[in-house]
Amino acid sequence: MGERTVKKLWDVGHTSIRELESPRGILASGKEEIYGCLFGRDSLITSLKLLDVYARTSDAYYFALVRKVLTNLAGLQGSNVNIESGEEPGKIIHEFRPDNHEHLTAQGAPPWYVYPDGEMRNYDTADATPLFLMTAHAYVRASGDRAFIETLLPSIRAALDWMRERGDSNGDGLFDYRFHPERLCGGLRTQSWMDSHDSVFFEESDEAPLYPIAPVEVQAYAYVAYRAWADFFLTRDAGLSNDLRARADSLKKAFNAAYILEEKRGRRSLAFAIDGAGRQLVSPRSSMGHCLFAAWQSERGALPESVLHVEYIPYIARRLMASDLYASQAGIRTLGVRSRRYSANSYHNGSIWPHDTMMCAEGLEKFGFREEAKRMRRGLMRAYAHFNTPLELFVYSGGKYQEYCGTNGQTACRTQAWSAASLLAALSKED
Repeated sequence: MGERTVKKLWDVGHTSIRELESPRGILASGKEEIYGCLFGRDSLITSLKLLDVYARTSDAYYFALVRKVLTNLAGLQGSNVNIESGEEPGKIIHEFRPDNHEHLTAQGAPPWYVYPDGEMRNYDTADATPLFLMTAHAYVRASGDRAFIETLLPSIRAALDWMRERGDSNGDGLFDYRFHPERLCGGLRTQSWMDSHDSVFFEESDEAPLYPIAPVEVQAYAYVAYRAWADFFLTRDAGLSNDLRARADSLKKAFNAAYILEEKRGRRSLAFAIDGAGRQLVSPRSSMGHCLFAAWQSERGALPESVLHVEYIPYIARRLMASDLYASQAGIRTLGVRSRRYSANSYHNGSIWPHDTMMCAEGLEKFGFREEAKRMRRGLMRAYAHFNTPLELFVYSGGKYQEYCGTNGQTACRTQAWSAASLLAALSKED
């Protein structure tokens, strides 16, 4: 990729981040687009990528923005139990709309919950809380800003309490979500990052998976959150530190017993979720790559550790690069082409999301698959250059890039925060 193109794309990514910054952190998409508000998950994944960009640019703006994100998510952290919004003590918010929420709260079927102050605060997310903990620790490690983290400690402890007391609703050792059976208001019935209604299914039957659903990537985030804060609290709260480390070890054991799939000729893959009856959802999804992205390093230069046992990591790296998932000119498909639910022009069942591809590439690089990571980034950069904007998702089919357009007419957001941050992260790794 030429120097002029690289500079042009850098300007696109950086300008997009600046434009999406808001008093409360960063909007998920442009103000006039459908997701022009604060999303917990999006803000945190964006922040993790911007911390990576800082490591290569030393631009203090990124630190300031991440600090703003963490501060405001802590301010919106759940404090009560409210089944209509999904709020729970210590839980990090999914979606915050102080206004302009009528399309959900007045026209939704059923309408989403509005708090007495007129704001829409929704907590339907399984992953925002461990991502908050991952991001807070990554920030303090990168910045050395211990004073800030001290002010955030009450929220960090509350988030850890939520993980320990509420993150595993059925006691099987895995982090999960469910939609409360007595809930009257609308909300998200699928609460992982692939949160469309048709993204959770059995490959071999039309039977609906049972709640609670335990998504594969959430286990990886939770493992790193436990390990990171066990390390942090080692010298100031030994009891908490020991508990967190023990929970991380227990989660890793449960994960490797539940998610590993045996495939033909000794190959292995990962289930993308476990349902409430303990059944594996086996369709090949890009989310397995997040288990490489979410890696813990006890100190600089130490070997990374994942929720995956080390012997499985090469198998997962190869599975990500298989042709049914990996499109060399574009990125990682959200769903493999041989799945019965595959559609290139779908929201989560075969489309390509730039942030997702970049997370997979970062995971490959962390575990030594540098050439594979470079190829993945280069393919993604071709897509960015084609669209010339950090769009939410896109379609790659028949060797061509296309705009996504759903059956209901919904199109991809043209400016998406985690896509813009991924663009900058990819460019900062260019040789």
